[in-house]
Amino acid sequence: MSIAIIFNQKQSEEWLMKMQSLLPNTKVEVYPNIINPSDVDFIVTWKPHQDYIQEFPNLKVIQSVGAGIDHLLHTQIPPSIKVTRIIDPTLKQDMFEHILTCIISSMKNFPKYHKDQIQSQWNPTSYQSIKQTTVTILGLGEIGYYVAEKLVLLGFKVKGWSNSKKDLQQIESFAGQNELVEAISKTNFIVNILPLTKETKNLINKPFFDKVNDGTCLINVGRGAHVNEKDLLDAIEEGKIAEAYLDVFSQEPLHSDHPFWINEQIYITPHIASITHADSCLSQVMENYRRMQDNVSLLNVVDIQKGY
Repeated sequence: MSIAIIFNQKQSEEWLMKMQSLLPNTKVEVYPNIINPSDVDFIVTWKPHQDYIQEFPNLKVIQSVGAGIDHLLHTQIPPSIKVTRIIDPTLKQDMFEHILTCIISSMKNFPKYHKDQIQSQWNPTSYQSIKQTTVTILGLGEIGYYVAEKLVLLGFKVKGWSNSKKDLQQIESFAGQNELVEAISKTNFIVNILPLTKETKNLINKPFFDKVNDGTCLINVGRGAHVNEKDLLDAIEEGKIAEAYLDVFSQEPLHSDHPFWINEQIYITPHIASITHADSCLSQVMENYRRMQDNVSLLNVVDIQKGY
């Protein structure tokens, strides 16, 4: 049997070299150069093409190399195939650092001062301190909870919203649609780290923005499809959203004529908030391959019905 690497918008050379080194007696190939698709029982993938599953009749495991699995769900996955994801301390820490950078940059007015610098203008303005700042985290899974906990340790007031109620020390927890308004009101920053599901798609829309305080900042490191793009532009125009830090988009790369590029209140990063590195994740991938061979429970199995 063999392993297939199927990467789109991600380099495969390092993964191939290191997996071949770790598994010298196993055939590891990079799609589309698969000699015999019937031999493939384990796929390591990021954003595979449509109907990729149909090409591998003996497939047993799909290993996402990211924390999310929504990029796999454009093709129906039969119950016989297990889907797993990466839960990696490096990913969580990188995500926290990215979010903290956005928050502190906004609190201390760095975007404003950069614009002033371009215009050769000297305009001091008041700033926020950590103890004055409330952050709402949408999504309290592995990464969301890690970020929330780290922010609490720094002295931020933190609220969290998720599908089910959480009992978390020093984090005010809200759950379900009935408590969403309370979670997103009276806060300075809203950070989206939700998984993309049928329930969360287009969640951040006009009714959502209508409920936030004027001048709220949005940080989206979840998925682009969580946000209604037109409604976000309108919310910025109306002053509901003061700044938006966007790392993910409905279509990536973001098209060159997209209005986000020229909006002065939007700050774009090219889906780099936390990047899966081969060195930090290969141990989980290899462990799951061995577990599949031994017919024992896999690590970080995903519930396809829930989407996470």
